[in-house]
Amino acid sequence: MLKYSCRLTFTMLAISFAACNLFAADQTKPVAPIKPQDFAYAIPLQFEGQDALYKTTVPLSVYQNTVRGDLGDLRVFNAQDEVVPHMLQQPERSSINQPVLGKLAWFPLQGSTDAGLDQLAIRIKRNAAGTLIDINSNAKPAAQTRLSGYLLDASALKQSIQALELDWTAGRESFVGTLHIESSDDLKHWNTVVRNAPLASLQFGGHSLLQKRVEFPALHAKYLRLSWPQDMTPLQLTGIHAELAGTKIDTPLIWLATTGSAMAGKAGEYQFDLGAHLPLQRLRIELPQMNTLVHAAVFSRAHADDSWHPVSNTVLYKLHHSGNDLNNPDIAVTGNHRYWLLRVEQQNGGLGTGMPNMQAGWQPHQLQFVTRGAAPFQLAYGNSEIKPAEFQMLNLLPAGEGKAEYKILSAQTGAQIVLGGEARLTAAPLPLPWKKWGLWAVLGIAVLLLGWMAYRLIKQMESHDKGNTDSTNY
Repeated sequence: MLKYSCRLTFTMLAISFAACNLFAADQTKPVAPIKPQDFAYAIPLQFEGQDALYKTTVPLSVYQNTVRGDLGDLRVFNAQDEVVPHMLQQPERSSINQPVLGKLAWFPLQGSTDAGLDQLAIRIKRNAAGTLIDINSNAKPAAQTRLSGYLLDASALKQSIQALELDWTAGRESFVGTLHIESSDDLKHWNTVVRNAPLASLQFGGHSLLQKRVEFPALHAKYLRLSWPQDMTPLQLTGIHAELAGTKIDTPLIWLATTGSAMAGKAGEYQFDLGAHLPLQRLRIELPQMNTLVHAAVFSRAHADDSWHPVSNTVLYKLHHSGNDLNNPDIAVTGNHRYWLLRVEQQNGGLGTGMPNMQAGWQPHQLQFVTRGAAPFQLAYGNSEIKPAEFQMLNLLPAGEGKAEYKILSAQTGAQIVLGGEARLTAAPLPLPWKKWGLWAVLGIAVLLLGWMAYRLIKQMESHDKGNTDSTNY
């Protein structure tokens, strides 16, 4: 019995060792480096100079011939077919331009020493454009009047004002005071913009302090009125400039048009195939017939066999009214789904005849890449089996306080060239996992062998016990 126990233990160890060796051999199989021919297509990256980093806009052909919606199946190669680090960024849709200074027409307001600005009766002259050209107040003789403030004409400005910058006579190099600012659109009703805004011009110990800018929340008003406390010496201004607030600038989108196709057996449903995984921001749906108004729902999906995901419920219209054509506004969307579905309610007749059109507005990514190795460089894309790159370039260029922002030079993209072709876009049949099957076969045989040996051991033990019992009875 001891002999069989030792044999069983030895067999179990041998089988375990063989299985472990087979598994380890499968895990240590060398991985071949990625080459350009592993991708379907490529575009040359052309640039001048020898900088370490360049950027370019990703063209439409990349979105049309990549498998992954996140563009994870693209790489940048140098002339030695080595992969170099790259990064994809989605630019900001909107930007704010820098504030600028605008000129204002301004007029002094004279009043009595014991009267406020609200008690002034002002006579105004305007030109044909409505701009102020002269102001007269009910001032008393010069001995009893003083400069009470200034009236600013901002009616010609198209942008909002966010600050005023003042200049005063050179004789007032050292003073500290405050300023009140009010706004109005009719010169009758005034709203407080800011009170007791500090003004200063000081020279002391070789140092100077100059505070001549008054900042406030951006506003758009036709007129502004400046004043100061009555116990303050009047401020003799020589110039007033308005700092205009920066305006929001939207980057123009690229638009891709496609015509819908009716879904068979489903009235009022139209499918659209963009042919690419685009980073969408707007959808523009055009109805086929004039004077149509319908309720509709919009759905999307990444792949043709996925389930539809709801995106928006909206009202679509195409109307002719009072000599003008009215169309429904664009629909704001996010994501990179390729397939879209328009489902129109049929209670009021739907769309009638014809097919709706869809325009997809999108903003391409920016590709940044490192020029390691020799040129030429190329962007290869389209591989159904590759995983996203693991390298990160987010902190490649350090930015410190007080340092100028690094400028990345631009590269241009050439015409698309064929590498591995469309076959790379479709997953190849998986090879037979013979090693895995072999491992399971070895383990199965081991279980059967162990069972057989256990069975033999049990039988032998029973025979031994029976022999001992017969000997005792005898």
